[in-house]
Amino acid sequence: MNEAPQEEASVSDVCQTFFDLYNEQDIPSMTALFEPNGIVEYVPFDLSGPVEEVGPGSWGVLIDSFPDLRNEIHSVRQSGDNRFAFVDVSILGTQAKEAFGVPSKGRSYNVRHFFVFEFNDSRKIIHATSFWDNAQWYRQLGMTNLSD
Repeated sequence: MNEAPQEEASVSDVCQTFFDLYNEQDIPSMTALFEPNGIVEYVPFDLSGPVEEVGPGSWGVLIDSFPDLRNEIHSVRQSGDNRFAFVDVSILGTQAKEAFGVPSKGRSYNVRHFFVFEFNDSRKIIHATSFWDNAQWYRQLGMTNLSD
């Protein structure tokens, strides 16, 4: 029996998979979507580096500190050449432990993020950059004095 050829996943599909895996808190599978030399960059935290370090390090802290961490995708757009995807997503959760210098007050956050993913020809992520309003994140978690 002949099977229909499988279509190659679009970069939008890969982004959807990334955020589905994030909801499942499956860090190894999230990391596997990247090229081995892939870069993760979180602009508001001034954090950038290899996915093997920055990805599991930051995702692990967030998942550990916000056990109900989840995301809601608002839109995914891709470039015509299938090299870039742009994701508008809300990330939210309730804090149970200290995270990135923010002591836990048991508060929740819901902050809109914008991700730019760059892909190679094999649909592996080579660079992921994220932007969000960090002051809003701190305020929602009850940290109003950032000079401490």
